[in-house]
Amino acid sequence: MSAVDQAKNAAQFIEDKTHEARFDELIWMLRQKRDEAASQVPEWEQLRDLASEIKEHTLSNLCHYLEMFEASARRNGATVHWARDGHEHNQIVYDILKSKNADTLIKSKSMLTEECDTRAFLKSRGIKVTETDLGERIQQLDDEPPTPRRVQFCSPKTSFALTQSAFWPTIS
Repeated sequence: MSAVDQAKNAAQFIEDKTHEARFDELIWMLRQKRDEAASQVPEWEQLRDLASEIKEHTLSNLCHYLEMFEASARRNGATVHWARDGHEHNQIVYDILKSKNADTLIKSKSMLTEECDTRAFLKSRGIKVTETDLGERIQQLDDEPPTPRRVQFCSPKTSFALTQSAFWPTIS
């Protein structure tokens, strides 16, 4: 299968001014619908503020919530693995696959596996990885890496921000 030149296709798409006009129309239509829906909920702004506070609290206490998740998952019979970094995460995933004699992994969208570059790690060890998320699949077919993101990661005892490294639990 030949690679798709996404940059060239995007440039051609953008050059066609009818696309730009239609996109603007759609964005404004969506904004109007959102505003209309928001006007039907008197406490809309308070709910937005509450959602922001919940998100901020959760991210600020992520390690605590991950430890709660681990305890709950273990009570329900799951095995939770903690990794010090992306390489250790990938090795855990690989070891689980090998213990099951698996040579193929069908995976859904996962920020963690993107951050750890799991696809390349497994491919280099003979594991065929197939993405089910359309955007991820297109990148896979074009042999492109995922877009780097800044994400907060945790270990059971510490919390800090890293880029392209992870300390998340892997469930098997």
